[in-house]
Amino acid sequence: MRQASALSGGHRCVHLSSVTKLACFRQPALPSLQASSSVCCSISGQQILRPQWQGVPPAAFFAATVLGVKRFASRVRRGGSGGKVSCVRLQSTVQPSESVVQSSTETGVVDKHESSKSPQADLRVHGGRGSFTITTPLFYANGSPHIGSAYPTIACDVMARYAGLQNGQVHFVTGMDEHGEKIARTARGKDKQPQEMVDDIAAEFQELWEKLSVQPDHFARTTSPTHKQLVQQMWQRCADKGDIYKRDYQGWYCVGCEAYLDDDEMSEGHCCNIHLKECEYRTENNYFFRLSKYWDRVADHIKKTPNFILPAGRQNEVIYWLREDNKRDFSISRASTSWGLPVPGDDSQVIYVWFDALIGYMSSLLQPGDPPTLEAAMNRGWPADVHVIGKDIMRFHAIYWPAMLMSADLPLPKHICSHGFLTKCGLKMGKSLGNVVEPVPLVKEFGADAVRFYFAGVLSFGEDVDFRYEIFVKQVNNFLANNLGNMVHRVLTLSRKNLSEVTSAKDLFDEGEDPTEHPVYQAACKAPALVAEQFEQLDFTKAARAALGLAEAANLRLTTLTPWNYLKADSSADDRRAALRELLMAAEGARICAVLLWPFTPNLSSRILAELSLDGLETINPTWADTGWQWKPLRGLAEGKKPKPLFPRIDVEPWMGQ
Repeated sequence: MRQASALSGGHRCVHLSSVTKLACFRQPALPSLQASSSVCCSISGQQILRPQWQGVPPAAFFAATVLGVKRFASRVRRGGSGGKVSCVRLQSTVQPSESVVQSSTETGVVDKHESSKSPQADLRVHGGRGSFTITTPLFYANGSPHIGSAYPTIACDVMARYAGLQNGQVHFVTGMDEHGEKIARTARGKDKQPQEMVDDIAAEFQELWEKLSVQPDHFARTTSPTHKQLVQQMWQRCADKGDIYKRDYQGWYCVGCEAYLDDDEMSEGHCCNIHLKECEYRTENNYFFRLSKYWDRVADHIKKTPNFILPAGRQNEVIYWLREDNKRDFSISRASTSWGLPVPGDDSQVIYVWFDALIGYMSSLLQPGDPPTLEAAMNRGWPADVHVIGKDIMRFHAIYWPAMLMSADLPLPKHICSHGFLTKCGLKMGKSLGNVVEPVPLVKEFGADAVRFYFAGVLSFGEDVDFRYEIFVKQVNNFLANNLGNMVHRVLTLSRKNLSEVTSAKDLFDEGEDPTEHPVYQAACKAPALVAEQFEQLDFTKAARAALGLAEAANLRLTTLTPWNYLKADSSADDRRAALRELLMAAEGARICAVLLWPFTPNLSSRILAELSLDGLETINPTWADTGWQWKPLRGLAEGKKPKPLFPRIDVEPWMGQ
């Protein structure tokens, strides 16, 4: 529960029932703060006021409070004072303001309600301008893929297909992160060698991508010889800069995260907040990377590049980390496992899995015959246009990775886009929690297009979303079966029954009528630009809605004019002509809609295009030029067999309440 209330004297406050709810709190509930505002936080009656918080935008104050409250609660628990945080009170003294949008080029903080929740990139793919590189996370090869693995991969495939429509030179990278202590332990528990296990798991991922119609251009394997050579080169570049040194380190280590955790990343009993397992206290002599040397440069880059981290709310979190955290170095080697790439010149340690895996984004770009060098990767699509990652690995990608690239004198990725968590019953899906939705049965039951469309075209990509089968079925039915599929089936059935020869819709307009004033034509002319705009802002949901808006316009026209009522035996020739004209106009709208939706639903779109043209499925390969209105006749409207439903409705009854 959250409640915002206006208080007398120009004060506003927000109450939250518990610290656990704080992470779910949405920024739009915060009041707009002016530069003259004072802000404070009181927890269970104890007030905390920090002068440097004076006048910051709400998003920055919110991010600071999230971590501050967690740390305060941790101190309460350790101090034995009950451990219960009953109320969090955020209060600001403000001047009335109509605006809820604030931006500061000085702090780099962005506070915009819409952009704080969904990505707002400007990719400029439209027009096929050069290469386009998009990457998923490299998935940790300690278990079979689940729907949380498929979620970002589907989104990247959708974006890659859009770039392909635009005739871009696309580099879509996914793959496996295959080293580390956790993998060695898992393999030992299965009585397998680590390489044998990661080979099997990599094959499972590739099989899933095929089932989901995901078509990556590059599949990274961090156990490949080429990758090893690039990691060694990266290490040497950083070492030559004096950015690698050796020292002792001790702290609480989570094997699941493959990382030492801070107090705010653990709950009582030193349990990892993500894996809900007790961490191990370790003391090691490791190699370290001088992250502190690049701390300010990374912060400066983020501030000067407002859409470097997407959505904006996540950028605010990173800015807070950089502002409030001590400038720290991070360990880049491990002595506790032998499963990894050996440190150059020191076989007693292996390179830390994150330092190793991040370079997979570049090593995977190399083609057979390319020299295994970082320079060669620069000519194969680096820097990446977009890294798509989960928000739980933001620190590694937004702080550590840019610093490593700066040290090695390599260009930074253009955007880092983080998605929210998929949850089940309110908890992040994970193998350790046993609440995963298995993707293979999901695809088998509902089909690849239904799964792709729901996870990319319905769910809000920047936010946490809870998966429910009932909602999944209802949404897919509404958009694909009722809106698009039913309309196409109706048009095909009526036109094949009543159209005697292949005809252009333009030939059915009366003299003096302007075909370009037809509402379906006008909607079709607007839709491609609307869809492209949303794709290039990485707003997949709005792109899908803009595409389906064309189907809605055609449906509205058909249900308003009911052309089927004018195709009866006793209908006049003029009525039949007008009715057929409406069917043909709707069909062209459906054709364009199918092309616009092709990144989301390649199989359904291909079937629609094949039915309308009577071309073979194997020949369907649309481009963005096909989103333009065409007056040429569609052969499938006059010829062909009695059509079958292209996307039958899914029976929702078995899934009610699930």
